[in-house]
Amino acid sequence: MTRKLCVFVQALFFVLLLCTGHTVSAETAELSWEYWETNTANSDEHAAKTVPAFPKEEGHWRRFNPQFGVAVPEGTRYVWVRVYIPPDTGVDESLFFTTTDQALQIFLDGVSIYRYGDLNDQHGSYGRKWHLVDLPAWAIGRHLIMQIHSDNIWVLGQFDRVRLDRAAHQIEDVFVYDFPYVSGITALLVFILLLGVYFFAETDLRDLYLRIIVVLFVFFVWMFSASSVVLLWFDWPVLWLDVELVFSYLIPLSANLLIYRVIDERYQKNVLQTSFAYGIILLLAVLLELSGQNGLYLMRFFFYPTLLVCGLMTGRWLWTCHTAGNQRCRSLLIAFGTLTGLAVIDGMALQYRLFAWHTYYVPFGIYTIAFFIVQLILERAAHERYLTELSASLENEVSVVTKRMEVDPLTGVFNRNKFPTATRDFMRISLEIKEPLAVIMLDIDHFKHINDTYGHDVGDEVLVGFAQTISGFLDRRHILIRWGGEEFILLCLHYDGAEAEAFANTIREAVAAAQIHPSDRVTCSGGVAIWYGTEADTAERVLKRADMALYQSKQNGRNRITCEPDWQAHMPPRRPKRKPKGKNREDDFAKANMAEIGDR
Repeated sequence: MTRKLCVFVQALFFVLLLCTGHTVSAETAELSWEYWETNTANSDEHAAKTVPAFPKEEGHWRRFNPQFGVAVPEGTRYVWVRVYIPPDTGVDESLFFTTTDQALQIFLDGVSIYRYGDLNDQHGSYGRKWHLVDLPAWAIGRHLIMQIHSDNIWVLGQFDRVRLDRAAHQIEDVFVYDFPYVSGITALLVFILLLGVYFFAETDLRDLYLRIIVVLFVFFVWMFSASSVVLLWFDWPVLWLDVELVFSYLIPLSANLLIYRVIDERYQKNVLQTSFAYGIILLLAVLLELSGQNGLYLMRFFFYPTLLVCGLMTGRWLWTCHTAGNQRCRSLLIAFGTLTGLAVIDGMALQYRLFAWHTYYVPFGIYTIAFFIVQLILERAAHERYLTELSASLENEVSVVTKRMEVDPLTGVFNRNKFPTATRDFMRISLEIKEPLAVIMLDIDHFKHINDTYGHDVGDEVLVGFAQTISGFLDRRHILIRWGGEEFILLCLHYDGAEAEAFANTIREAVAAAQIHPSDRVTCSGGVAIWYGTEADTAERVLKRADMALYQSKQNGRNRITCEPDWQAHMPPRRPKRKPKGKNREDDFAKANMAEIGDR
């Protein structure tokens, strides 16, 4: 279904372009054009340039189509043409036309009214130029006679876009005619900027993006130089024509640069061979141009057949790669297949004069490159989506594994792996909200006796019951950690030494009152230490002080809680107590942070 849709879109695109291609204006068809055909085999060029007796040789005026130029013998450099200005022409109207590589002078009743180029220059180049000739009032109903000179016989007497209209309308028509170029140039700039972002953002496909940018840049330069609007600001007709011709040869070369990167490896050698053919034609064109033989123009007679043959072969290779699973080749085939077809049509219309239109189709086809660019963007988006999903999955797995590593499988509370992160987070919160942090170390009394007497299974039940009893007193301000064996650590935020000691005694009494073991009474001892709120007072130091206080409880008979004696002297300043109507903002902040910590 996708293939059929692509073929349908491409065929529809071609049909629409063909429907818009016939650009011979009504004004052109109504004007009567004639050229002077001499009766002698060899005309005297000097005599032909004599003014105002035009022409002196024997002959007759013969009608011709300015779209196709004048049929003159080989070696002819000069030709006389005339055009009749209809009687209904407005006095404010001007004659507009476009020439390629021609010098000309226009006479009205023997008086020169317009001149472009040097007619005496035997090897001059005149570029691509549009002319706007203001007509005198007495030109209406008369013939304008033009003397034309060119070293290129193929363009001699060839005029494009001939119109009679007001000067303002003529300039507007220049912009209308150049709309495909202007819009195409805009699109190319957007494409180049878009790909430039990807080029700098993604290093793995940088080579591919660079090749596309090169292709787009070559198209950009060609379209810019081929447009007529550029002559309004930069009136360099010779330069723009040369640039247009050179870059028209570079387009397939730059396209092959991209195709070589995308196509399967088995066809890369074939792509190089077609590039070699294009390169030979370009080299010969340049050499002939430097020798004064109009090589850039004449070699296009060989260029377009080569483009057709090589384009068909390249299209077949791309299609084969597409059917083999290379999705990039499909979008590339749509883009360059369309462009190649349009370029061949342009060649037949402009170079071989097979059609009576003068519109370049290639600027329309430039939008087909968007197929390939969109393909790359969608491909990259899918890859990014895959990486995002993979990253999320890995993060989830890591989170699950991390939580499992931080949880004691027997009691269900945190194990000692949780201690570093828990203390770090609680210390940070303690400093931010200016509330003390207490560490309580609890130990089950005579736990070895329970294991030795009743077995380890009963000992495990005691550990579970002990952890459950403590957990009944905890909220988000507390974190309970099984440190190892029968030892547990309780982190308490918002507790100073006295508050922590009282809380620990509450837990101790609850443990003693609970029926953790059916035969023996289970008790516990504890030690309390306060974090000093400095970087020097590490979590290990606080834990060591809590362990020393626990040792004192053991020494003093067990089933008791001992707090480090000098906690008041070292405890950091605490925020003043107050009773706001609503919830305290800092409490909310602390709870939010502790909720985050508890979820880790």
